[in-house]
Amino acid sequence: MAASLDISFLTVQVLSALRQAAFLFLISSGLTLVFGVLNILNFAHGSLYMLGAYFIYYLATQVAGVGGFLAVLVAAPLGVALVGAVIETGLLRRIYRQEEIYQLLLTYALVLVIDDVAKIVFGPEFKSIPKPDVLSGSFTVFGGTVPVYTILVLLFAPAVAMGLWYVLYRTKTGKIIRATSSDREMADALGINMAALFTLVFAFGAVLAGFGGALAGPVRTVFPGVGHEVIIESFVVVVIGGLGNLWGALVGSLLIGFLETIGIILVPEFEMSLIYLLMVVVLIVRPWGLFGRPLKIRALSEKNFAMESQEISTVHFSVRPLFRLLPFALLILVPLFAGRFYQYLTTQIMVAALMAIAFNLLLGTTGLLSFGQAAFFGVGAYTVALLCTKGGFGPVPALLLSPFFAAAVAAVVGFFCVRLSGVHFAMLTLAFGQLVFTIVFKWYGFTGGDNGIQGIPVRPIAVPGVGAVDIGSTQAMFWFVLVVFALSVEVVRRIRSSPYGSTLRAIRENPQRAEYLGINVKLYQWSAFVVVGAITGLAGGLYALMEKSITPDIIHWTKSAEPVLMTIIGGIYTFVGPAVGAFVYIVLNSYLVAWTEKWALVLGIVLLTLVLCLPGGVVGFVNEKARGAFEKMRVIRRWAFSKSGA
Repeated sequence: MAASLDISFLTVQVLSALRQAAFLFLISSGLTLVFGVLNILNFAHGSLYMLGAYFIYYLATQVAGVGGFLAVLVAAPLGVALVGAVIETGLLRRIYRQEEIYQLLLTYALVLVIDDVAKIVFGPEFKSIPKPDVLSGSFTVFGGTVPVYTILVLLFAPAVAMGLWYVLYRTKTGKIIRATSSDREMADALGINMAALFTLVFAFGAVLAGFGGALAGPVRTVFPGVGHEVIIESFVVVVIGGLGNLWGALVGSLLIGFLETIGIILVPEFEMSLIYLLMVVVLIVRPWGLFGRPLKIRALSEKNFAMESQEISTVHFSVRPLFRLLPFALLILVPLFAGRFYQYLTTQIMVAALMAIAFNLLLGTTGLLSFGQAAFFGVGAYTVALLCTKGGFGPVPALLLSPFFAAAVAAVVGFFCVRLSGVHFAMLTLAFGQLVFTIVFKWYGFTGGDNGIQGIPVRPIAVPGVGAVDIGSTQAMFWFVLVVFALSVEVVRRIRSSPYGSTLRAIRENPQRAEYLGINVKLYQWSAFVVVGAITGLAGGLYALMEKSITPDIIHWTKSAEPVLMTIIGGIYTFVGPAVGAFVYIVLNSYLVAWTEKWALVLGIVLLTLVLCLPGGVVGFVNEKARGAFEKMRVIRRWAFSKSGA
């Protein structure tokens, strides 16, 4: 406390907070500008920030002196703008008419591609960017030592803010951008060249991200993947300030900058949690942010949903049980022919498939896109790990309790989340997920912190009439997971085929109409959220028993992205699509890692191809082709592939 009253200490901390806020503003202003005009939450914005840092790293080694450094500080963002223009014209322009989730998936795929390309070009090592001697020094302010470079950052950031304000509010181009942000259809009707405008805005957003990276690079370490944490902080800023609002980005950056500094001083153990707690509070109290305005939320049925016609009715699975039992019958045979590696790989696929199938009950059936499912997966995994290591429980009692704990957490989170819709719902689930992650990451006394929990004991299971059955081996764990997986999938199938599932689909199609018909929409959505949370927790419990060790990484937002990827890869509107997507994703990951160090690049290209060429997913594509073939042959049309075949 005595230190906090020291004027020199306060001076250093305030300037440090302002510098952090300046970096966040430069990055988040580009992100919010792109969202405001293009209506895209660009996951690749953090990668563009990384490119800005790498470009100045390369250019700074080619020049000397302050003049040269300032010149490359301008040149690096222009290089990033060129990359942004290529991305917009070559990729994003092709999917503007699709759902937002495909745009998110495409930008996530770009993250994988750009990160690995940067690793190939610049190397995997951490880079330190040299500064001119005159910018490397420091001076004293009120007794505190302040780096010269901090002052440079604090001069540049306000200058960029003023320049942005002038462009947007005092130029014709700025008026067009603001008009397009307010009403895109009207701007299009007035004859504005939307294609050129979108390219200009995306490239300008890339410039801001690149400038943020170029400016932050000399005071931070640069490495492949450095944009992952930056993009999440930027999301926090734009959500708190208001999506698409420039002044909101400025105020949000200042809030986060000072909150991080205060957190480091007062509660260093949980300083990471504070910003997500603030994000949760703002989204609950004012979902559109401090300076934003309510977004027009469209029902799923209003969007581009040619893929919906590809849906295979779940009724078909009930009238033809052979089709749903055959995969499990084949899985039973796997240990008879496959070695330990393939048994382990198949077990991994079953756990991932269970998480993805449950997730699609929320997305494909109910129409809710959650970015926080890893939190429930982690709660289930940590429940099993803690009960087995500290509570002395056996694997079965611990596993049976895991969905209940996950459901309890999902009930609390869902209570707040289902009050929101669209991107606000997704952002609130992301905030809750990251809040759980930061708590687990720092709670060393209970969760083991970043070390996680190692050596989870898997004791033999007592089976009446058989005795103790050891499931510690790879083969025994395979059988155990297969039984739990089969029962859980059957439960999900019955939920989806029931009148309750039909009501969820009605809500997905048009929530306003469903509410008019007397359906308690929020209650149904909340109950679906809790059910999905419980099954996801069960998958997490299986994961803990299978791996026998867990770390907080399983709760990170990147883990939440996995069921989204699997669902899109397999097919969002099909029951088996997420399972097929899990198979493709896990196999690709496993073999690509073994085959090439550039596995992220290959995986990203595969995802890009799927988004651009197979918008209905693998199952949707197969279904479409097979349906056409069977219709041509006029055989098994009614029960196999026709949506109205029930």
